[in-house]
Amino acid sequence: MKVFVFSVLFLGICFTIFLFYMGAFDDVQIKEEIRGPFYVLYHERIGDYRNVGITFETLQKELPEKGIRDYKLFAIYLDNPNEVPKEKLRSEAGAIFFEPLSKVPEGLSIEFKTRTILSKKYLIAEFPLKNFLSIFLGIFKVYPKLFEACEEKGCDLKGKASLEIYEPLIEKRTTYLLPLD
Repeated sequence: MKVFVFSVLFLGICFTIFLFYMGAFDDVQIKEEIRGPFYVLYHERIGDYRNVGITFETLQKELPEKGIRDYKLFAIYLDNPNEVPKEKLRSEAGAIFFEPLSKVPEGLSIEFKTRTILSKKYLIAEFPLKNFLSIFLGIFKVYPKLFEACEEKGCDLKGKASLEIYEPLIEKRTTYLLPLD
């Protein structure tokens, strides 16, 4: 019986330490900034938002093969998953660059387009990006705070597409942007 109790206690302590590491107990700070322009290479998706990872995997494999290394991953979530069925959710997933691309790199296995997302005012929050689970933890931690800040500013959440920028290698964080304009 003692072994069982100590095992449960040990697992509980390990889980709590893991949650601290993941940022579960971090405060979410919301700020208002103008960001952009963003030069993006993106893939339009319809379906469950969880599947944007397929696009990210493709980019992380194929862009370095083309000699392209200086980019961040992003996704724009166009629909509210509480109002739209999973199979109809619209999103754009891809890569953000510091300079515009002159054309879509040839030979990519899925269809991509390029465009510029103009500068605008956003509500912004950042959350640690330690691993794949960080993305889900960030959704539950950050979005309620972003939506609350948006409502306090009197903005209407209808039709607002959130933008997430993922930087897993150097900055190790996700930046969440909710447009105010």
